[in-house]
Amino acid sequence: MLISFKTSMKTRTTTNLFSKFPTKGRAATLLLAAAFSVAGCGDLFEPTISEICESHSEICLDLSLDARCRAERAEIIRLRYYNQDSKDEAYKYPLLLNFEEYLECVEEAQHIEHVKRKGKEATRLKGVITAQREIKRLSRETKNSFDPYLSYYHWTRYNNKDAYHRFERYAASNQVTDPKLLVELASVQIKTDQERTIKTLYRALSLYTDSSDIDVSIFYSLASVGMDRENYRLAYVWYGVAENYDERLNETQRIQLGQKYALPVEILDNIVDEIVSNLDSATFDAGSLKLDNL
Repeated sequence: MLISFKTSMKTRTTTNLFSKFPTKGRAATLLLAAAFSVAGCGDLFEPTISEICESHSEICLDLSLDARCRAERAEIIRLRYYNQDSKDEAYKYPLLLNFEEYLECVEEAQHIEHVKRKGKEATRLKGVITAQREIKRLSRETKNSFDPYLSYYHWTRYNNKDAYHRFERYAASNQVTDPKLLVELASVQIKTDQERTIKTLYRALSLYTDSSDIDVSIFYSLASVGMDRENYRLAYVWYGVAENYDERLNETQRIQLGQKYALPVEILDNIVDEIVSNLDSATFDAGSLKLDNL
């Protein structure tokens, strides 16, 4: 099985490999908003949320209006605003993610007691109803979408097998650029297809732009595949890489592996150093490193 640990973005630890909802929508929202702002409006400054709601009240009226969940609400408003006439479904993936965040926030806020301001409960209930309705509507509209990320959404949220196979094909053709989603895919592939798992994880590693963000369970998973396939050189190399990114791991296991199977450790240690150098410089490419020869 793939191994998971606790998340820390500032240290070289890992994300949860089996997290059902691994991706937040705000970065995607900002990128989409910026793109539409430049291409669509041509304005030097994009409008504020207040300005959007004043000129397009229909975008805002079905959301809760109190001070809580303001950031989550703003993401939804901007996505709605910049995609009013869009015929491309891509924006619906970050919109779904932001509605999930918004629903979680307003449901939590709804449980907070307001002794002097009971009226807040009504507007939050409106937010809950809107979020639930919109998630259902958007899910229904995108069930058979050919967008890679919407396929991922329907696989992970609804266990849609067709969506899973679509997403797997998109991943294999390098149309998925979020490494966390590829790690999620590998957690399923490893049960039936270890060769494909290796390719998926190598692709994920090639997408990281900051080595401190790398999910170190990738290294353990590759080492585990090596052990399962009795490819001890592969296991040795990835245990070695893991040592560089996970301070909890010492070299004992790797050294014992090299001794037990009489591995060419000097050569393999050089490969470890090359991989680490490539990961640190965000230039990892399994083909260039000839890792298929391990």
